[in-house]
Amino acid sequence: MNVSIDELLLLAGGAFLIVLGIGKLNERRKLLKTGAKVDGVVFSVEEEWGVGTRRSRLYYPVIRYVTIEKEWVTKRYEVGTYPPAYNEGDHVTVIYDLADIEHYIIDNITTKLLGPVFIILGILLMLGVGAYYILNQYQPG
Repeated sequence: MNVSIDELLLLAGGAFLIVLGIGKLNERRKLLKTGAKVDGVVFSVEEEWGVGTRRSRLYYPVIRYVTIEKEWVTKRYEVGTYPPAYNEGDHVTVIYDLADIEHYIIDNITTKLLGPVFIILGILLMLGVGAYYILNQYQPG
């Protein structure tokens, strides 16, 4: 029973994805329960280049909305995409935290599926590593 470092790292990666997915699910549930839903607009779209040898770019929408207390908020969304998911002037629905008006999510299919997708990917990764480990235990050698 010789477990390699790669297998352990992949297991840890799967566990990380599961925890991240649960965190995203909980964040959305909390904001739906205790936050406020308002209309917003894509004020601008910021392009950011990644780091490393395989540089890629992501597009982050900067969202502007008015809270129910009539305060303006303009803040870059923390989820970037390629290609850009939004264009300047697009209308979006925002759910923000009443305790921290700058903490928000865009109410769209991505935020609905982000948590479950991370959880599923984490489970599949862990199952794949487990299957690989079991199958390689009985190799003639």
